[in-house]
Amino acid sequence: MNLPRPRLLLLLLSTAVAACGADAPPPWRELFNGRDLTGWKIVGPATKASAVVAHGELVGHMVRGTPEHTFFCTEESFGDFILEVDCYQTGGFNTGVLFRCRETPATASVRLHGYQMKVDPSPTRQWTGGIFDDYGKNWLWLQTLRANDPGRTAYKFNEWARFRIEAVGRELKIWVNGIPTAHLLDDTYTRGPIAFKIHSFPATGDAAQEKNLIRWKNVRILTADLARHRQPMDLPALPRDPTQTVLPKP
Repeated sequence: MNLPRPRLLLLLLSTAVAACGADAPPPWRELFNGRDLTGWKIVGPATKASAVVAHGELVGHMVRGTPEHTFFCTEESFGDFILEVDCYQTGGFNTGVLFRCRETPATASVRLHGYQMKVDPSPTRQWTGGIFDDYGKNWLWLQTLRANDPGRTAYKFNEWARFRIEAVGRELKIWVNGIPTAHLLDDTYTRGPIAFKIHSFPATGDAAQEKNLIRWKNVRILTADLARHRQPMDLPALPRDPTQTVLPKP
């Protein structure tokens, strides 16, 4: 096929642009600058010691006598997104990543609820990367790792872990260190901020728990061109687990 030179140049240019677009890296946006809480707020009864920025990380630990959870919470809300974050936990307290969360009324015992990617402290259960409805209408596990042995061993305390959360429409996917842990279909929550939880700690709790830290860094998000950058997942997409018992609210 003999094309006139201008048309040939245009065709070659279009092909090159398309190829560059296909190879373009994902347009990640950093959510945490590593220096201060710009773009973030503290929700709940944090003290100066329990929620801080240190060494380029968001660092939290429980303080005895704290009656409710404290959260590092984004000021911005998100609907569909892909989130990646590094996490390091030195002890066995209950924490997690909330997303599409909502602020509760001032009379409630907690300030935020919504989907929570759980960091599970149980050494026998090992459901880190499962999805929990944190203080919502049901307050229960929506998807566990009961039948996911590779996922149950993906997370290790005292080591850095990489979490990936894809929330697109009603489809929620989670990976821990590249291993799929949850694939949920649910539309209870559609939009809200992202938050990292520091668990409440009664005055009668074990003081040794105050030494345990939860550290977060390299927090980045995608909100555009998600179809191109979503990852396939081997786990089947399932609705919330009907076998899980509704837990009593505090």
